[in-house]
Amino acid sequence: MLLVGFLLGLWGAVTVLAQRLPPEFWRQPLAFQGEAPRAWTPVERSLKPEDCGACHADQLEAWRTSLHAKAFSPGLVGQLLTYGDEEAAACMQCHAPLAEQRQAFETARRNDQAHLPAGQGLAAAGNSCGGCHLRGHRRFGPPQRDTGAVGQSDPSGPHGGVMRVADFEKSEFCAGCHQFPQNQAVNGKPLENTVVEWRASPAARDGKTCQSCHMPDRKHLWRGVHDPDMVRSGLTPEFVALPDKVRFRLTSTGIGHAFPTYVTPKAIMNGVALDEAGKPLPGSEVSYVIQRRVESIDGDWVERSDTRLAPGQAATLEMSWPKSGAVQLWLEVHPDDFYDHDVYDGLLRDLPGASPAAKLIAEADHRAESSHFRLFETVLRRP
Repeated sequence: MLLVGFLLGLWGAVTVLAQRLPPEFWRQPLAFQGEAPRAWTPVERSLKPEDCGACHADQLEAWRTSLHAKAFSPGLVGQLLTYGDEEAAACMQCHAPLAEQRQAFETARRNDQAHLPAGQGLAAAGNSCGGCHLRGHRRFGPPQRDTGAVGQSDPSGPHGGVMRVADFEKSEFCAGCHQFPQNQAVNGKPLENTVVEWRASPAARDGKTCQSCHMPDRKHLWRGVHDPDMVRSGLTPEFVALPDKVRFRLTSTGIGHAFPTYVTPKAIMNGVALDEAGKPLPGSEVSYVIQRRVESIDGDWVERSDTRLAPGQAATLEMSWPKSGAVQLWLEVHPDDFYDHDVYDGLLRDLPGASPAAKLIAEADHRAESSHFRLFETVLRRP
């Protein structure tokens, strides 16, 4: 089962990178919240993001547009339906981390409702407010925006106030889900190695954190490789028309980790000759793939290649001029390539076609196929 072996046993311990963070905050699997104080209103007691939005409307609306809100996706649920309880719980540590969410999913599975969002209850909220901000019905958050104050706010406020913690502004805060442990590495590198990559980057030396790029002005957006504008902002293309050839150079200039991080996405630098009418000439295509390619063989992971760009690193694609003297160049980004071509295709071969799991995987496969996009399209002509 793809990736599950790397997840099992991962979530019960905090990574070395995150050991400076409050252990009661990060301990996983998360414990049930327990009983809220009797004097609290139903909204104060609630774990639903919609109820948090009664006071935190801007954060709720931003979160709704993010992949965190979509973490309990058809692709995930389709896979969970094929897993046992232990395997499913391991995946939910990040995709729906509250113990109450795990309970809701298990109940939905027993009632044959787990494939329906309406039947999943709180689990359908994915990685929502409580996953980061709530432990034992205590609310945690970043330092006060204007003063930088940390510590407990007025306990007579809504839901007993908030405990302000400086760690919310550190990259290590993200490590629980975005940094796999070294003891589960493939060819020396964990499948998700984002925080380690960041630590070695110019961004870390300049004091830029994960939040600097992915939560600008504390917005709950978490834009990443699925967002064309976000990808465009981190890369610098250079197109050069030389007398004998075309050169397309792509440099990672604004990304604080490998591009792309993790094994799921793929980026392809492309070039194609154009005919006299400006149409692509079949068979003239050239490309360069930017990707970490891994495979699971008999339960063991093997790295086939790793051509990703470290911060500041560049890749180059060259091709000779065609007779027409015109070439089209572009970058194509496939955010979900690994799931599209490895995970989902294999599941669709093995699952009964009419099963709820197969239907969910088919939906996820369609979404993955539709998620790719182009950047930096240009046409060069021979000087």
